[in-house]
Amino acid sequence: MKLLIATFAACMAFAVPVMSHAQAPVVNPYGKFLEGEEVEVEMAQFAAKNADGLYDVLLKMTGAAAFKAGIDGKTLKYQAVHGGSGVDYQAKGKTSMIVRQAYGDSWSVMQVFLDGKTITLSEIKARSKEVQPLHLLTASKENEK
Repeated sequence: MKLLIATFAACMAFAVPVMSHAQAPVVNPYGKFLEGEEVEVEMAQFAAKNADGLYDVLLKMTGAAAFKAGIDGKTLKYQAVHGGSGVDYQAKGKTSMIVRQAYGDSWSVMQVFLDGKTITLSEIKARSKEVQPLHLLTASKENEK
Protein backbone atom coordinates (compact mmCIF):
# COMPACT_ATOMS: atom_id res chain seq x y z
CA MET A 1 0.00 0.00 0.00
CA LYS A 2 2.86 2.36 0.84
CA LEU A 3 4.37 1.62 -2.57
CA LEU A 4 1.06 2.49 -4.26
CA ILE A 5 0.83 5.81 -2.38
CA ALA A 6 4.47 6.64 -3.15
CA THR A 7 3.94 5.88 -6.84
CA PHE A 8 0.80 8.03 -6.94
CA ALA A 9 2.60 10.93 -5.21
CA ALA A 10 5.50 10.70 -7.67
CA CYS A 11 3.11 10.76 -10.63
CA MET A 12 1.30 13.81 -9.25
CA ALA A 13 4.60 15.60 -8.68
CA PHE A 14 5.30 15.34 -12.42
CA ALA A 15 1.71 15.90 -13.60
CA VAL A 16 0.95 19.13 -11.73
CA PRO A 17 3.73 21.21 -13.35
CA VAL A 18 2.75 19.91 -16.79
CA MET A 19 -0.91 20.82 -16.26
CA SER A 20 -0.03 24.32 -15.05
CA HIS A 21 1.59 25.21 -18.39
CA ALA A 22 -1.54 26.12 -20.32
CA GLN A 23 -1.22 26.97 -24.00
CA ALA A 24 -0.74 30.63 -24.78
CA PRO A 25 -3.72 32.16 -26.60
CA VAL A 26 -3.44 32.59 -30.37
CA VAL A 27 -5.82 35.56 -30.50
CA ASN A 28 -6.67 38.28 -28.01
CA PRO A 29 -9.97 37.21 -26.38
CA TYR A 30 -11.40 40.74 -26.78
CA GLY A 31 -12.58 41.67 -30.26
CA LYS A 32 -13.99 44.83 -31.79
CA PHE A 33 -17.13 45.52 -33.77
CA LEU A 34 -16.85 48.34 -36.28
CA GLU A 35 -19.54 49.85 -38.46
CA GLY A 36 -19.64 52.16 -41.46
CA GLU A 37 -21.72 52.88 -44.53
CA GLU A 38 -22.91 49.54 -45.93
CA VAL A 39 -20.38 47.49 -43.95
CA GLU A 40 -19.96 45.86 -40.55
CA VAL A 41 -16.57 44.57 -39.43
CA GLU A 42 -15.70 42.06 -36.71
CA MET A 43 -12.04 42.30 -35.73
CA ALA A 44 -9.78 40.01 -33.70
CA GLN A 45 -6.13 40.74 -32.96
CA PHE A 46 -3.51 38.02 -32.80
CA ALA A 47 -1.92 37.66 -29.37
CA ALA A 48 1.68 37.71 -30.61
CA LYS A 49 3.37 40.57 -32.44
CA ASN A 50 4.57 40.14 -36.01
CA ALA A 51 8.08 40.95 -37.32
CA ASP A 52 7.19 44.68 -37.44
CA GLY A 53 6.23 44.66 -33.76
CA LEU A 54 2.51 45.03 -34.56
CA TYR A 55 -0.49 42.76 -34.14
CA ASP A 56 -1.94 41.13 -37.25
CA VAL A 57 -5.73 40.89 -37.34
CA LEU A 58 -8.60 38.78 -38.54
CA LEU A 59 -11.39 40.77 -40.19
CA LYS A 60 -14.85 39.54 -41.07
CA MET A 61 -16.71 42.07 -43.20
CA THR A 62 -20.40 41.84 -44.02
CA GLY A 63 -22.85 44.11 -45.80
CA ALA A 64 -23.44 45.51 -49.28
CA ALA A 65 -19.94 47.02 -49.62
CA ALA A 66 -18.29 43.73 -48.60
CA PHE A 67 -20.54 41.84 -51.01
CA LYS A 68 -19.53 44.11 -53.91
CA ALA A 69 -15.86 43.51 -52.99
CA GLY A 70 -16.40 39.72 -53.00
CA ILE A 71 -15.54 39.19 -49.31
CA ASP A 72 -18.97 39.26 -47.66
CA GLY A 73 -18.95 36.99 -44.60
CA LYS A 74 -15.39 35.75 -45.17
CA THR A 75 -12.90 35.93 -42.30
CA LEU A 76 -9.48 36.87 -43.63
CA LYS A 77 -6.07 37.45 -42.06
CA TYR A 78 -4.49 40.88 -42.58
CA GLN A 79 -0.85 41.73 -41.89
CA ALA A 80 -0.24 44.84 -39.80
CA VAL A 81 2.43 47.20 -41.14
CA HIS A 82 3.52 50.67 -40.06
CA GLY A 83 1.64 53.40 -41.89
CA GLY A 84 1.91 57.10 -41.15
CA SER A 85 0.66 57.80 -37.62
CA GLY A 86 -0.90 54.37 -37.30
CA VAL A 87 -1.26 50.95 -38.83
CA ASP A 88 -2.14 49.64 -42.28
CA TYR A 89 -3.74 46.20 -42.54
CA GLN A 90 -2.77 44.45 -45.76
CA ALA A 91 -3.70 41.27 -47.58
CA LYS A 92 -1.58 40.16 -50.53
CA GLY A 93 0.35 43.47 -50.40
CA LYS A 94 -2.80 45.59 -50.76
CA THR A 95 -3.98 47.84 -47.94
CA SER A 96 -7.58 47.04 -47.00
CA MET A 97 -7.92 48.93 -43.72
CA ILE A 98 -6.11 51.71 -41.87
CA VAL A 99 -6.13 52.97 -38.31
CA ARG A 100 -4.65 56.41 -37.66
CA GLN A 101 -4.18 57.98 -34.25
CA ALA A 102 -3.44 61.64 -33.61
CA TYR A 103 -0.41 62.30 -31.43
CA GLY A 104 -1.50 63.38 -27.95
CA ASP A 105 -5.20 62.96 -28.71
CA SER A 106 -7.56 60.10 -27.96
CA TRP A 107 -9.34 60.04 -31.31
CA SER A 108 -8.51 57.68 -34.09
CA VAL A 109 -9.64 57.27 -37.68
CA MET A 110 -10.51 53.82 -38.98
CA GLN A 111 -11.23 53.25 -42.65
CA VAL A 112 -11.70 50.28 -44.96
CA PHE A 113 -11.16 50.30 -48.69
CA LEU A 114 -13.71 48.16 -50.54
CA ASP A 115 -14.39 48.04 -54.26
CA GLY A 116 -12.74 51.42 -54.87
CA LYS A 117 -14.64 53.10 -52.03
CA THR A 118 -13.26 54.51 -48.74
CA ILE A 119 -15.56 53.86 -45.78
CA THR A 120 -15.00 55.43 -42.37
CA LEU A 121 -15.71 53.11 -39.44
CA SER A 122 -16.59 53.64 -35.82
CA GLU A 123 -16.53 51.14 -32.98
CA ILE A 124 -19.83 50.02 -31.49
CA LYS A 125 -18.64 49.15 -27.97
CA ALA A 126 -21.80 47.31 -26.93
CA ARG A 127 -21.50 44.98 -29.92
CA SER A 128 -17.73 44.56 -29.45
CA LYS A 129 -18.53 42.42 -26.42
CA GLU A 130 -20.38 40.00 -28.73
CA VAL A 131 -17.40 39.41 -31.06
CA GLN A 132 -15.93 35.93 -30.61
CA PRO A 133 -12.27 35.97 -31.70
CA LEU A 134 -11.84 32.19 -31.48
CA HIS A 135 -14.75 31.72 -33.91
CA LEU A 136 -13.07 34.18 -36.29
CA LEU A 137 -9.83 32.18 -36.02
CA THR A 138 -11.66 28.94 -36.86
CA ALA A 139 -13.46 30.62 -39.79
CA SER A 140 -10.20 32.01 -41.17
CA LYS A 141 -8.65 28.54 -41.18
CA GLU A 142 -11.70 27.23 -43.07
CA ASN A 143 -11.27 30.01 -45.67
CA GLU A 144 -7.62 29.01 -46.22
CA LYS A 145 -8.66 25.53 -47.41
